[in-house]
Amino acid sequence: MNNMKRIENAVNGPLGAWDVPYFTQKAKRDWFRVLSKEYSPYFSLGACMDGLNMLFQSLYGIQLVNTEVTPGECWYSDVYKLSVVHETEGLLGYIYCDFYERSGKPNQDCHFTIRGGRTLPDSSYQIPIVVLMLNLPVPRWSSPSLLSPSMVDNLFHEMGHAMHSMLARTQYQHVTGTRCSTDFAEVPSVLMEYFASDHRVLKKFAKHFQTNQPMSDDMLQRLCASKNVFTASETQLQIFYAVIDQMYHGKHPLKGSTTEVLAETQKSYYGLPYVLNTAWQLRFSHLVGYGAKYYSYLVSRALAYSIWQTYFEKDPFSRENGEKYRRECLAHGGGKDPRDLIADFLQVDPNPDVLAKSLVNEIDYHQGQVDLVINKKIDI
Repeated sequence: MNNMKRIENAVNGPLGAWDVPYFTQKAKRDWFRVLSKEYSPYFSLGACMDGLNMLFQSLYGIQLVNTEVTPGECWYSDVYKLSVVHETEGLLGYIYCDFYERSGKPNQDCHFTIRGGRTLPDSSYQIPIVVLMLNLPVPRWSSPSLLSPSMVDNLFHEMGHAMHSMLARTQYQHVTGTRCSTDFAEVPSVLMEYFASDHRVLKKFAKHFQTNQPMSDDMLQRLCASKNVFTASETQLQIFYAVIDQMYHGKHPLKGSTTEVLAETQKSYYGLPYVLNTAWQLRFSHLVGYGAKYYSYLVSRALAYSIWQTYFEKDPFSRENGEKYRRECLAHGGGKDPRDLIADFLQVDPNPDVLAKSLVNEIDYHQGQVDLVINKKIDI
């Protein structure tokens, strides 16, 4: 980024925090020729949902079935209902999809539970009901809802949460699905982002909404590589976020104001300097909702990459490994200690050294994809 700034401005001024998003987008545009307007026509909402349905059929033997809603059942007219149906087990649960942006709707992509699954006194199972809420563009008369690549990532991420809720089979509803330790809560959703960034998966459903032509291999490779540009810098930023969260929720009283603590922590853990007279921490909402737990994003990222590398990198459609993942991970919800769950599934103790190594391996993996394109082994 320093080199890019020096070339663009013909000066060697210091890199600022505001430069990071600018040069990240510039790299995606200049190095990979990735523009949302070029890719969005291949990612209609219908195509993306078909892709998720195809993926879940391959991994778990389930289908997402559009289901009629009764009058008064939903809170808005464009909310639709999916039945999650297994090929032999039948109905597993319901997902209400509130996908489109509208006035007054919270501008936040999320998943939340209406009713958790649980074992009933007669040994039958109370099926879960959840909501998947996004803010996608409303369909127009000339086109369906078209998603940017980042919107596709968010859709897959939130659907990872939803499937965690759908596939859990626990005795009690307060430990079902995403109602688990935050150390594991983001693993299923982050794992789904790997599927959304794999050219073999995207090739199955990324088709132009007008011509039905699949996305070319060249476009797929450029898109998948662009998602990982400056991956080491992004990891360092996430580490800084986690550390400042721990500082604020750790030893008390803090020495100095929260802004002074921020400046000192940034000096030690992030490569860019603190900007004088700013208080970035006041708009970092995770410090409230995830207070003292933001480290879990790094833990989940490390675990998700290990699961991807071990079970799905070779074949992202493996039914055998999908069933194993469902049975040994998703089914437990919060009913099994996450350390034991991961130790049994990956056959490794998830200690700090193992987690750190996984993050480094992930950086190398992503950088390899970037280098493949940058070095013009793929024609750009």
